Amino acid sequence: MPPLSAARFLDQWSFSWVGVLLPLVVAIGYAVPLLRLRRAGGGWSGWRVAAYLGGVVVLLWSLAGAPAAYRAAVPWLGATGVALVAAVVPLGLALGEPVALWERATGREARWLRGWVARALMFPLVASVLSAAVLTIAFTSDWYARAQVSAASWALLQLTALVIGLLVNLPLLSEDLLPAWCGPGLKTFLAFADGLLDAIPGIVVMTTVDKWVGGALLAVAEAVGVPMIFAVLAGWVRSDEREAAAVDARLDAQEASGDRGLTTPWWLADPDLARRYGRRKE
Repeated sequence: MPPLSAARFLDQWSFSWVGVLLPLVVAIGYAVPLLRLRRAGGGWSGWRVAAYLGGVVVLLWSLAGAPAAYRAAVPWLGATGVALVAAVVPLGLALGEPVALWERATGREARWLRGWVARALMFPLVASVLSAAVLTIAFTSDWYARAQVSAASWALLQLTALVIGLLVNLPLLSEDLLPAWCGPGLKTFLAFADGLLDAIPGIVVMTTVDKWVGGALLAVAEAVGVPMIFAVLAGWVRSDEREAAAVDARLDAQEASGDRGLTTPWWLADPDLARRYGRRKE
C-alpha cells in the first residue's frame, strides 16, 4: 500500500462487492420512482435529486475509496469512512425525500415505514441513542479491529452505520414519518439533542481507545450537526409557509362566496388555531 497523500484520497480504491452493489442499489432505488414520476408528468425538486446523489457519491467513496483502502494502515481514515456513512450519507439521502418520492410515484403509502415498530425505532431520541450506542460498541470492542482486515466485517459495519443513520435522519427530514404531535419546534429540539448524542462515540473512543480514531468520529459528527439543524429549521419555514398559504386560500374562498365568517378574526377561521384559541361550542 503506497503512503497516504492528498492525491491518494481520490485515486486509491479498494473495490468489493458491497462497495459497488450497495451504492448502486441505493441509486437505482431512487432513480426508478423518479423516472416513473416524471414520465407521468409529475415534478420533483432538482436540489433534492442533487442532495441524494451527493449522498450516493459519499457512500461509494466511504465504502470503496481511501477509507476502505487505508483502513488497516491508517485507522483514523477508516473511522472517518464509517462516520461519513453514519452521518453525512443519511443526511444527503434523507434530504432527497426518497419516501415521499416513492409514494408519489406509486400512489401507495410505504406501510412498512408507518407501522408501530418502525415509528418506535425511528423516533429521534430512540434512534439517536441507538446510533450512539452501536458506534460506541463497534469502536470499543474488536468489531472495528476485525473490520480493518476483514472485508465481511467492514461491509457489515458500514451497512449497520447506514441503517442507524437513516433511522435518525429520515424522520427528522421527512414530512410525515413522525407522529402529528411532533411539530417543527420539537423536531428542531430533537435535532439539537441528536447532535449532542452524536458526540458520545467520539469522546469515548478518544479517551479509551485511540485519540485519532475518536477524533475522526467526533469531527464528522459535529461537522454534520449544524447542517442537520439548519435543514430541520428550513423544513419548519416551509411548513409555516404552506400553512399560511392554506389559510389565505380558505379566506379568499370565503370572501369570494360572501361568507359572513369573515367578520370573525382570521385566527378563528383557521381550524388548527380555532381549536386552540376559539370559544368552546355550546
